[in-house]
Amino acid sequence: MLDVFCKFRLGYLDEGILVRDIRKLRENYKGKRKEFLSDVIAALPTDKIVIILSSLTSLLNRIFPFMPVLFLEDRISVALRLPKLFKWRSAVDFFNNSDMRTNSPNIVRACKLLLVLATIIHWIACFYFLISKYEGLGINDWVLEDYLSESNFFRSYLRSLYWSTMTLTTIGNTSNPKTDLEYVFTGLTFLIGVFLFAAVVGNVGDVISNMHAARVQFQLKMDALKFYMAARRVPSDLQKRVKKWADYAWQNTHVLEDQELLDMLPYRLRSDIAQHVHLETLRKIRVFEECESGFLCELVTKLKSHVYSPADYVCRAGEIGREMYIINNGKVEVLIRDHTTEDQTVVATLSEGNYFGEISVLRLDSGINRRNADVRSVGFSELLVLSKKDLTQVLYEYPEARVVIENYARERYILSNNF
Repeated sequence: MLDVFCKFRLGYLDEGILVRDIRKLRENYKGKRKEFLSDVIAALPTDKIVIILSSLTSLLNRIFPFMPVLFLEDRISVALRLPKLFKWRSAVDFFNNSDMRTNSPNIVRACKLLLVLATIIHWIACFYFLISKYEGLGINDWVLEDYLSESNFFRSYLRSLYWSTMTLTTIGNTSNPKTDLEYVFTGLTFLIGVFLFAAVVGNVGDVISNMHAARVQFQLKMDALKFYMAARRVPSDLQKRVKKWADYAWQNTHVLEDQELLDMLPYRLRSDIAQHVHLETLRKIRVFEECESGFLCELVTKLKSHVYSPADYVCRAGEIGREMYIINNGKVEVLIRDHTTEDQTVVATLSEGNYFGEISVLRLDSGINRRNADVRSVGFSELLVLSKKDLTQVLYEYPEARVVIENYARERYILSNNF
């Protein structure tokens, strides 16, 4: 009844708009005739009729002494409880909604499987109890022993549950049936058990596979990469660097390429996620402090995260500059090569919040567009990469931000002349 009351106030979407008007909600629920009628029938206290029937037991025994009144009463009790099964749809809807909204869908699916399994085991136990009462408790080894006293009711249910579990799992170790009814019921239980546990085992396997799907996909890619490097006889040192990089990338992000996941989303959702992940990092950078929020929100959608291993060169002197880099995590070294001795000298160490490479991207080096220094990762470094094409596109739409960034870039170019 509480569920019916809540459904009278359950919102729905009308042309994509959430309806909250109480009158419309009530009409919408009543308009779903099958669902409404099934919920009303399930809410009716039909099973309470058993209480009335039990008071007539003595009278029926006097009038019809040959009738197994106890079984008739139980059979009616079962029949009058069957309308409660109409609420099964609510349980299905609950698990479907939970599966869509939870961050741990595999746990929800596992709980659903366990609930279905426990319910079927319970039902078989109840039918076994009814058949035992109908034939007579304790008349043979197959039926349940006589535990009908109030103090031993739990024992009766426990023994019935044990028989149901052993039979459904086809383990056996139960007494052989004696009557035709026992043979039919036991055979049907075995048949149900075969299909039930085949479905459960298959679903459990799917759940376990889904729980480790990302890891399995990652391992498949790494195995293919290892085979490729071995076939191409890549030096062992380089292979170790590749493996260390992959291990770090997996431990920190559990994905190798974030963009593959975000591309499935519409632009606005992708933009909101990018803002949550990278916007604070951009605000910490001095060159972007004076830029408007719209420019930063547009810029974060263009950023791509790259992870560099220790001693990896992000860029080298003489290369054409097509990207600028923002340090999201880790440290990098800026090195200048002495053309006479060919020795490299560390002239600067940049950490989180610093950026480099904008001189070449903005072509402020008199159009040369070449790197003037080597940049090397100290440890594992996560850099946000912004391509020249993307930056030019965003700056074209925000000319005021372009003036601010170019002014800062010219200052850095004049002071250091390292990029």
